Amino acid sequence: MERHILWNGEVLPVVAMAGGTPAHNVICANVITEFNHALRGTGCRVMTSDQKVWIPRTQGVVYPDVTTVCGRVSLLPGTTDVVSNPSVVVEVLSPGTEAFDRDEKFEGYRSIPSLRHYVMVSSQRVLVEHYARVDDGGWLLRAYGAGESIAIRGPDITLKVDDLSRLAFESDTA
Repeated sequence: MERHILWNGEVLPVVAMAGGTPAHNVICANVITEFNHALRGTGCRVMTSDQKVWIPRTQGVVYPDVTTVCGRVSLLPGTTDVVSNPSVVVEVLSPGTEAFDRDEKFEGYRSIPSLRHYVMVSSQRVLVEHYARVDDGGWLLRAYGAGESIAIRGPDITLKVDDLSRLAFESDTA
């Protein structure tokens, strides 16, 4: 299956995300599992990579690997499937999408008024980068490695980096 994003008025195929590597897919599953567990009872919901998210800056849509909405889900007017109010967006970085996720896509995510956290998880090594929106509207970056925990505020959760990367880098061969 090939997906497309709408970016700056152009429909672009995102071939690199179709299928994904085992490490990428394991990390996505771990992130969804850990977020669901941590957010239980908070009124926040976790959505998979099938969820379209509206990017105001480009007047387009993307499919983050994981989207979290706290409170009521708001849809882009005139749509039934495009979320306009994510609180947390997670991208699992892959060699084919990393440059776009770090640069243009993050610039687009910053235009979403409700977004408070942008989390990038490496699919190449145990590394999580967490951008948090601060009171003046800027973004603060913190990087986390093996053995560390990420504290996300609003929603208030703590996630262990090792849990997000669990089994992603282990070989099935003896």
